[in-house]
Amino acid sequence: MLIITRFPSCGKRFFRRIRKILGPGHSAHFWRLAFAIAAVSGRRSLKRMRGHFKRWRTPEAISHFLEQSDWDAPELLKLKALDTLSRLGYTPGQVVHFILDDTQKLKRGKVMAAVARMFAHAQKVYGNGHTILVACLVFRGVIIPYAVRLWANQEFCQQSQHERQEKDRVLFEKLTAMAAQLVRELKLPEGGKPIVLFDSYYLCSKVMQVCDERGYKFIGMSKKNRNFTPNGRPWDQRNIGVYGHKVLERKGKWLKIGKKNHLTAERVGRLSKAGKRKVVFSRRAGETKEVALVSNALDWGAKQILETYRDRWPIEILFKMSKQHLGFGDYQILGYTGVVRYLHLVMIAYLLLTHLALDQPDAQAQIKDKQTPLRLPSIPLLQELLRRQLFRDSMTSFARTPEHRAFADIVESNMVF
Repeated sequence: MLIITRFPSCGKRFFRRIRKILGPGHSAHFWRLAFAIAAVSGRRSLKRMRGHFKRWRTPEAISHFLEQSDWDAPELLKLKALDTLSRLGYTPGQVVHFILDDTQKLKRGKVMAAVARMFAHAQKVYGNGHTILVACLVFRGVIIPYAVRLWANQEFCQQSQHERQEKDRVLFEKLTAMAAQLVRELKLPEGGKPIVLFDSYYLCSKVMQVCDERGYKFIGMSKKNRNFTPNGRPWDQRNIGVYGHKVLERKGKWLKIGKKNHLTAERVGRLSKAGKRKVVFSRRAGETKEVALVSNALDWGAKQILETYRDRWPIEILFKMSKQHLGFGDYQILGYTGVVRYLHLVMIAYLLLTHLALDQPDAQAQIKDKQTPLRLPSIPLLQELLRRQLFRDSMTSFARTPEHRAFADIVESNMVF
């Protein structure tokens, strides 16, 4: 088992500002949990993470830090996200995508906070679980987790109003209202403006209105049952699914988007509960179903809108990597505050691995070339690299004499990470 006995040298730059904000007591818990989540393989639990600290922290102390201690997890995640963006060389005017999406996690615990009955789309079953809203930035091909919100139903929020501490009282919000609030609170360095991307669930009046108010361009997919009125024909209201199919058949043009050909058409008009928008209809070659993308960028062409919306895919990669390799759904904490803080720690662990990748010589050379996207190693490879560095730190503290150094070299050469 990998034992983390002292603060790893590879985390000094990443945790410098966090240690100043949290102080010595809380920061010791924080960096140990972040390194354990980032480096450990298999399921995460308080008992297993305690074993990696050589019993310096009990499960009760870790649970108290997550549920009772006074620290602001959302602000720390936002701080590290903007630090990562700055490290990538961002300057105002460069293209940054702000992606909104939610994921689900089935939970067996009956007394766990905010658990609600739902249909899990991935497993195609009904069950009890959590719905988690995530927002991330994507810049130069690098995924930067920015915010996490745990949705709670109305019944739980009403019961939470009787909690003694104010931080445990949860106000009820719809997922769309939470997403709109994330867009409203987003502040890029020096007033930069991102392009907001989301799926059909968040193509609602609240999210679109906030994007318009902030001056952000957005692209979202429309459901096929919405009504669309083409520009110049206010009396001619159409079902967007039927209308898009007919427009593609009559006026569609072939465009190459990525490696595939798409039959496309674009129209400007009024979408129900959305106002005046541009709609791009698209269907891949060899397929029978078409999609309708809605945007407030009226001056953009179909090719630019389709190519930009393709960049929404990285958030699906974030969900997959964080669930499979970082224990995004492995939490066993019962309290709402503890669950939220654990989810933020997973995203901060993801950023820790990203910073580790950016420290490598190849990445440093790519950062200097500000035009090309970065190609960073996968999360499993970065975890292996982190485990090697943690082990090397342990061996350095052990090998204080030439005899110990020789023994440490033998052990390291035979270790499997």
